[in-house]
Amino acid sequence: MKWDRLRLFNIVAQTRNVTEASYILHISQSALSRQMKSLESELGVKLFSRNSDGISLTKAGLKLSASVDVLAAEINKTHNQLLEDMDVPSGRLNVTATNAFGALWVAPRMSKFKDLFPDILVALNLRDSEPRVINFTSDIEVRMTPSFSQDDIQIKLADCRYKIFASDKYINTNGFPKTSADLDNHKIISYGEEAQPPIDRHRLNWLLTIGKENKRPRKPVLEVSSIYGIAKATEVGMGIASLPDWMEFEMIALTEILPQLKGPEMSISLCFKSELRNDPRIKAFKDFMIKESEKIN
Repeated sequence: MKWDRLRLFNIVAQTRNVTEASYILHISQSALSRQMKSLESELGVKLFSRNSDGISLTKAGLKLSASVDVLAAEINKTHNQLLEDMDVPSGRLNVTATNAFGALWVAPRMSKFKDLFPDILVALNLRDSEPRVINFTSDIEVRMTPSFSQDDIQIKLADCRYKIFASDKYINTNGFPKTSADLDNHKIISYGEEAQPPIDRHRLNWLLTIGKENKRPRKPVLEVSSIYGIAKATEVGMGIASLPDWMEFEMIALTEILPQLKGPEMSISLCFKSELRNDPRIKAFKDFMIKESEKIN
């Protein structure tokens, strides 16, 4: 029985969703489904039951999942013990972050991290959304939402708030609003129906309703499914948008407007499995990120 196939099974077992599992594992749904069918054939038992809500584990599936959890814990424990014996942190470190924060904040700081820890190879994996739990593909995650697993260690790096931004190009052409009611006469870029932001999309689209005497929302000039896309559209002057305040320091073309208005708040955290707490790579990355994030607060 191949460990790789068991590893895939464990992600499916954790998520109870082939679509989410395939996204986490970076393989197609069809390829993942074939692997699960091959595993069932190899074992001679059914591991999954399919229903209207997705999939659930059969009795055999639950037993296998528990065994794989124990096996994975032992492998990780042995790996961590080997790493702890090293004088200098080294090896591959799989880091996961959202597209926007990963590309605009984490990635530019990896050159400095590499100078400090030349023997650590950071593999930065960026994604649109965050699964509920950490999985085998990540050593450490930079998250905008908490993990739902009690076995995960979470360390808050910073608090951030959504503010209102525009580019100088937009302001020079359209002026800038002085009150929330003035937004009626401005172009607003909003989060689209397919957006998967770290907090509720309707809360992030507060610019469409704030200052409105009636309940009819303003019509956006553009809907975008990602924070990064909204930031780039704002940067080139297409309109006004609500973006997290850390972007102000990473994208110099953005200028805060209507500073008296404050949007939703959220926290940025590091999250990793408890069995990795003594891993020198994790400690090096954690300490580095804590120091760097002091500039956000």
